[in-house]
Amino acid sequence: MCPGIGTRMSDQAEPSHHNVLHVEEKYDDDEATIVIVGEFDLTGTEPFSGTVDEVLATRPESVVLEARGLTFIDSSGLMALMRARDAATEAGAAFRIDEPSPALRRIVEISGLEDLLPAE
Repeated sequence: MCPGIGTRMSDQAEPSHHNVLHVEEKYDDDEATIVIVGEFDLTGTEPFSGTVDEVLATRPESVVLEARGLTFIDSSGLMALMRARDAATEAGAAFRIDEPSPALRRIVEISGLEDLLPAE
């Protein structure tokens, strides 16, 4: 997908299942935004990581993760977020999480990874 043109949605194999993670990418100039909505567990890591790879292939200056729609996240989802941050950094792109959901805030606090979230 080319920067500035459209969006793409990814779901796990069973879209009727209630715990689907929806992943959408958006582009605005040199910034890419990845929107995640739903439950982020092991089944969502592959579509999320694929989207991160696609976004980084466009060589954005920054990657923003919009996470206000996360209703659940487990350790595999948290690990995928940390890998996304590391991949963005390695690619020379700034990485930040905007509007973290209460579920994301809670797991970050429990795990001691507060540096993953923006300072308040």
